[in-house]
Amino acid sequence: MEKKISVNGKIAFVSGSNRGIGKAITIELLEQGAAKVYAGARNIASLDELKQKYGARLVPVALNVTDDQSIEAAAEIANDVEILINNAGVYAIGNFLGGNLLESLKTNLDVNLWGVVKVTNAFLKAIMKHKAGAIINVSSVVGLANAPATLAYSISKAAIHSLTQGLRGELKETNILVSGVYPGPIDTDMTAGYPMDMETPENVAKEILQGMADGVEDIFPDPMSKQIGQAYSMSPKTVEQQFS
Repeated sequence: MEKKISVNGKIAFVSGSNRGIGKAITIELLEQGAAKVYAGARNIASLDELKQKYGARLVPVALNVTDDQSIEAAAEIANDVEILINNAGVYAIGNFLGGNLLESLKTNLDVNLWGVVKVTNAFLKAIMKHKAGAIINVSSVVGLANAPATLAYSISKAAIHSLTQGLRGELKETNILVSGVYPGPIDTDMTAGYPMDMETPENVAKEILQGMADGVEDIFPDPMSKQIGQAYSMSPKTVEQQFS
């Protein structure tokens, strides 16, 4: 079943929408003609500037993806959503030899995995009411092969990769596109100070929306991730060895 989702005229919800990739996606959705974007953020005051620019088409929604009541309240407000973009995430460093593994793993899983599971579960019925819809989960290239320096974070993003595959299988016979996004390093607050070339959030957002329009299930939104995606398709072991 071919599933190509144009954002024009659609209603979307973006978690973690107040900065980085999430903010760029929110803006790009509105610029490409989305009828309304619910912008989920823990502090909705951080969305004041976007609200002033886009008016009624932007609806700030308080959302803490680690708080069940917050998620339920957001789903009640945004009960007409057609597109869900699970972008909210955290980057907590920890591994076996470097220490802090258990604490960082819990932090990563609480936000990056359980947050996506609970938000998706809360919004799924609303999305399925429409003729067409999409659920887009932001994973990472380190969700395909673990980068030992970021072992705990990589585990959480690998879980998102698996979740996306399973959800796609469940919704195979529906009109909902389920896509995973696998960025490399992107120029956001999360990667500040890293000495490497990075793609802009704005270009990543454009690639994600283009992927939706083309019905792409595995979206590699920047030059590095495209290279890794191609290498992974030929030899997952090679990418594992590169990352290690």
